[in-house]
Amino acid sequence: MSDAELTATLPHYPFSFRGDVLAPALKQFLVHEPVTRVVTNAGAPAWLVTGYALARDALKDPRLSRSALSDPAMPQEDSGAPPFAVVGTMILLRRAGLRDEAVRGMSPRQQYVPLPRVRGIAEELLVAMAGRGSSGDLVEDFALPWAARVTCELLGLRPAVASEVSTWFGLMATGPLADRLLPTEWPASLSRLETWMDDLAETGLLPRLKQLNEASPHPLLPSEMLELGHMLTFSGLANPAAFLAACGLALARDPGLANRLREQPDLVPRMVEEVYRWAPLLGDSITRIAMEDLVIGGVQVRAGELVMISTDAANHDPAVFAEPERLDIDRDAAPHLRFGQGRHYCPAAALNQLQTEAALHVLLARLPNLRLAAEPPVTWRDHHSVLMPVAVPVHW
Repeated sequence: MSDAELTATLPHYPFSFRGDVLAPALKQFLVHEPVTRVVTNAGAPAWLVTGYALARDALKDPRLSRSALSDPAMPQEDSGAPPFAVVGTMILLRRAGLRDEAVRGMSPRQQYVPLPRVRGIAEELLVAMAGRGSSGDLVEDFALPWAARVTCELLGLRPAVASEVSTWFGLMATGPLADRLLPTEWPASLSRLETWMDDLAETGLLPRLKQLNEASPHPLLPSEMLELGHMLTFSGLANPAAFLAACGLALARDPGLANRLREQPDLVPRMVEEVYRWAPLLGDSITRIAMEDLVIGGVQVRAGELVMISTDAANHDPAVFAEPERLDIDRDAAPHLRFGQGRHYCPAAALNQLQTEAALHVLLARLPNLRLAAEPPVTWRDHHSVLMPVAVPVHW
């Protein structure tokens, strides 16, 4: 069978862009075929891994390479963003000896945007939203501008650019949307960031990395420094904004849960951990290239083949999580796989959790009667690698 004939018979991944319920196809594969063949947006055949134990092991398996994805000759999940821009951040940082500083700058040890400031930004936005009436949108009025302002302060971008950064979620586009948007939006945003990086704040992760890069024996080129800043900016917007929106949606849908958290604020970290598990947040997958022949879940995977790991599905494995579709902050189960495993565990995971908790404490206090509005219904942004609602309409 030719490659074209093979891909024509395979299910197309991704299956859904809803971030509040796992795609039915993922549920089916999770139970009946946890390693299955699919075709990607780029038209490449790939192995999709969905089971919890299999996904956990695959994420840690050194035979499955992340860096090999930067080779355009390898099969790809998507044909949108340049592969190196997506997977090459740590490669650049290691080469210039900047990795440790970058990791510190994305950890709870960073001093660029302390938690009181994170809460203050949330406070300002929610006070402004409440001042406009008794209804609003937790995406455009809160999650996106909050993530943009926090990210800009963390990176050392001037406050004046945060409103423009908040519009960069489209850089996470995939599939046909990426084909339409990214040929113009990607270079335009790079050009804007180049201007901003000539006028950085005195403190922030990017000014610090630029300073260290100048003294590095293997310094990054200006174009590489720009790629690095670009990736840190749009990923620093998209992932925190989408997750805060998912938390806000969960609270607005369940006033009983929101009231419980107001009465027992120490439970907010448990709620955040459970939303990491419960909410499908990936519009694509965590991808790897097999560097040698290996077996995953009894399935033979050949060297050079693309392996796609769905942590969303793994976090809904009924063999591990009872009633996985239910958001339960009292759940006592295995840890979620939201941030990966092993050497590629997300360095910003702990910081994201603390910052989200800070924002949610303010949301619960400022909007004590938060409810999801009946109209318009919640819809989701199609064809994005990070899942986020178009809007979360609420009243209070």
